[in-house]
Amino acid sequence: MSGYVCDDLLVQIFERLPPKSVIRFRSLSKYWHSRLLSPEFLHLHRLRCSKNPPKVIIRHIIRGEKHKYYRDIYTLHSGDKLPLDPDSGFVGVPGVEFPYYLYPLWSSVIGSCNGILCLHNNTSITLRNLLVRRKLIVPLHPPLKSSTYGSSLVLGFGFDSITDDYNIVAVANNRGAFIYSLKTDSWSVIPSPSARLSVTYNVETEVSACFFNGILHWVGEGNSTAHESWTNFILTFNLSSHVFGCIRLREYRDIEQITTINGCLAVVSPVYDHFGEESYSWIRVMKEYGNTESWSTHFKLKRVYSRVFQPIINGDILAYCNHKGSKVYNTRTRLKKCLKFGPDCIKVEMDPYVESLELVDKERATTCGKTVYSWTK
Repeated sequence: MSGYVCDDLLVQIFERLPPKSVIRFRSLSKYWHSRLLSPEFLHLHRLRCSKNPPKVIIRHIIRGEKHKYYRDIYTLHSGDKLPLDPDSGFVGVPGVEFPYYLYPLWSSVIGSCNGILCLHNNTSITLRNLLVRRKLIVPLHPPLKSSTYGSSLVLGFGFDSITDDYNIVAVANNRGAFIYSLKTDSWSVIPSPSARLSVTYNVETEVSACFFNGILHWVGEGNSTAHESWTNFILTFNLSSHVFGCIRLREYRDIEQITTINGCLAVVSPVYDHFGEESYSWIRVMKEYGNTESWSTHFKLKRVYSRVFQPIINGDILAYCNHKGSKVYNTRTRLKKCLKFGPDCIKVEMDPYVESLELVDKERATTCGKTVYSWTK
């Protein structure tokens, strides 16, 4: 094969192939097996994949027979196609089932970046790639092991393009701040944020950091300075400079989620009725990043959802409320369509997802996951 086409041209062809095709071509020879696992090729292939339209990955926690166990299943969909049959599950869309945790309901996705899902439970953090069926378990740093659900533990996952490295950031109340490097497979201590805050990682509502433009964003509750009253603000962490920052939210005191809409940072703000109950939510967009004067109202949700995101820039908005169902909102026509999940599905998590080869070259990563076509009783 290489006698007719030069190797460099073949590499450029392989760079444009989907991950599953690249994996198949690794069996051509020892040379191509090594070449297609080289850091240079994986870097270039990642750049190609990042330009593809993202898809939607859906995590289904399914109650097993007689409620004795739970199944952890993932399906991948185009952003504009979410085929769902409430009675039989997704029709014609195979899922990938990973070995379940002892208590999978106590684990939650804290981030998705370049094809890697980052999940957390109370003993470890797991990185998974759905396409290449690889996972890597990251032991919790010792100071974090005593942090339990309900404590002020902040987690975030993202990619630093400067160092070409994936990072997990953890801030534990009264225990300090730490960062994990996938490249070195180690934790290190970083300076804690100077702002006084109380940010809670809540596994029930699936609150997680929003990774945008190389920066992690969390909802902060507290005093951003010693002279300000109790309010919401956005706590930021730059993965390249390892510096915490703060974005003020003077007008919107209650923020329940940070996300991205139309390529801009956005917040979801609840509105309460005279009984003190949430009746609807506003989505507000920061048109100019870092400029607090550029916030503008973008969309109104008629009910409260646990997670809101936009899979494709300038596309529909997907809002879901765990296993009870979800809605897809068209921001131009103001029309919506409902999605329902099967009766055995007791937890749902969704995230934008880009197919990639990430984790395929990590020696400590293990192969796992099997294809399933039906997961009903």
